[in-house]
Amino acid sequence: MRKHLVMAALLGLSAAPVVAQQKGTIEIGGFGKYTDYDKSFETTRKSANSYGGGGRLGYFFNPHWQLELDGSGNATDVKNFFAGYTSTALTYYPFHLRVNYNQKLGENSPLTWLIGAGPGYNKYGKNIVGLPGFRGNGFGSDVGVGFITGLRAKLTNWLAFRLDGTLDYIPSPNDAKDALIAQATITGPKATKNTNLGVQAGLSVMLGMCNKKNDGTTISPTSASIRTGGTASFSGTATSCGKADVVVYTVSGPGSVSANGMYTAAGAGTATVTACGRSNKMCSTATVTVTAPPPPPPPAPPRTLSRCELTPASASPRIDQAVSYSVTGYYSDGTSAPLSGATISAPGGSLSGNSVSWSTAGTKTVTANCGNGLSATATADVQRFAIVVRDSAFFNVDKTVIYRTEDQARLNEIAKVLKDHPDIRLVIDGHTDSDASVKYNEKLGMNRAAAMKAYFAKQGVPVDRMTIILRTFSECMPVASNATKEGRTQNRRAELNEFGNTQPGPADAACKEAGRERKP
Repeated sequence: MRKHLVMAALLGLSAAPVVAQQKGTIEIGGFGKYTDYDKSFETTRKSANSYGGGGRLGYFFNPHWQLELDGSGNATDVKNFFAGYTSTALTYYPFHLRVNYNQKLGENSPLTWLIGAGPGYNKYGKNIVGLPGFRGNGFGSDVGVGFITGLRAKLTNWLAFRLDGTLDYIPSPNDAKDALIAQATITGPKATKNTNLGVQAGLSVMLGMCNKKNDGTTISPTSASIRTGGTASFSGTATSCGKADVVVYTVSGPGSVSANGMYTAAGAGTATVTACGRSNKMCSTATVTVTAPPPPPPPAPPRTLSRCELTPASASPRIDQAVSYSVTGYYSDGTSAPLSGATISAPGGSLSGNSVSWSTAGTKTVTANCGNGLSATATADVQRFAIVVRDSAFFNVDKTVIYRTEDQARLNEIAKVLKDHPDIRLVIDGHTDSDASVKYNEKLGMNRAAAMKAYFAKQGVPVDRMTIILRTFSECMPVASNATKEGRTQNRRAELNEFGNTQPGPADAACKEAGRERKP
């Protein structure tokens, strides 16, 4: 089990982050321990009686020096020590207070070698049955010096694996005390000193560890060129132990730098601005080239207007939707500026300042008179929604249902626009063929106009909040002859048109067709 634990810890080292102890780091851990006792302290079953466990508590004064307290215990039996007993049960409790030196094995290595020494106190527990002088005091105690060396392997930024070797030197061991020897069956010279060797392995939790993997300091920009008396702003970032660090700016060369990284040039030359992390002590530099101001330029020659442009050069407004135009003048010295003195004209359009709108669809022309014999033109393609829905399967006699998928597709596209622009104003006209009476056809035409509006409502168009005018022309506006089946099919239709500021007139459903007045 212990072998598997050690192997798992070593295999995990390749993934260990780069971390470092810092002042205030606390190490809390536990370990299992094997003790090889001095020969004067012989156990009855060495393979079983030498194992125990313990814990440690350490504090780092800096990345290298640590004060550590540890203690452990293991139950064992002393062999043939007291007269009349083949073995005596006791528990061995060693305690140590050591000063340890820690050294990382490489810049990015997760391994730290440690070595330390300090006083030790050993307590031998258990009462000795039949020996009144030892009741309550156990087997006694002694003091010595403890030494340790080992490896600490960082598994994460807070967990480490420890494998240590220990040596306890006891100059006046407890088993050499006269009070014990008087009761013992010791043969030969009594012990003058004991040396116990140990191996211990376990895990430690590292509280307050510093992860330096991403530590560093940056400065931006890394170079700048300014004139004497000018300024350049630098921004620095610093990270220490995975946290934001305070950036301190300094400068060498002509000029000064403020606490927030603003450099001010004092004279021509090259300056170096340095940004350092206050805690991580890591720095980055930026170079500033300071040049003397150039001589004043000669006076510019008089400039003349060479051309002008009208913006936008093209537009696609809806009817009565205003387009705002601007005029830019381009001059002989290569400069440009808005040309406020230009006049705009738009035949057929309504002009308000530099905005133009049209109440009819089609391609329109806008002209700007720029002066100095120069002008500029732009075009506007005025759009109007218009759709005619008809065929033999739609609007048959007495029908108001939209059947054709191509008609539905066209209406669906218009519905998308109407949902985004509920300010559009529409007029929907219903038409019929000459079958039936004028009065009947007047109602049928209105029903067909209403059917198109209802279709839009079904597609989510807010028809109740829009301006939509329904009209019926009955059979009064045929587009083909009602004398043929094909002509009557063409006349059964509904037409949608967008209108602007000009209100459409009323419909006329009482009419004459082919010189014959239809009567209800």
